[in-house]
Amino acid sequence: RTLIGANAGIGISLGDDCVVEAGLYVTAATPVMTPDGVMKAKELSGRNGLMFIRDGQTGQVIARQRTGSWGALNDALHQND
Repeated sequence: RTLIGANAGIGISLGDDCVVEAGLYVTAATPVMTPDGVMKAKELSGRNGLMFIRDGQTGQVIARQRTGSWGALNDALHQND
């Protein structure tokens, strides 16, 4: 239950319900801004519900907690099959 955007890559384990922005590559040593400060991505390995994005102004990688759920998204996408 994780979404990895087009041309993105991940060098850590992701938990459930995570999102990685398209084009973003996160290695274990990538510095990531979190609400608790900057940490290496490997310290976030395996955590659930994170969204990894890149700040368009600074280029800094940010991890924030996702809100909401996938819910019935898959059903809605396949409604016209």
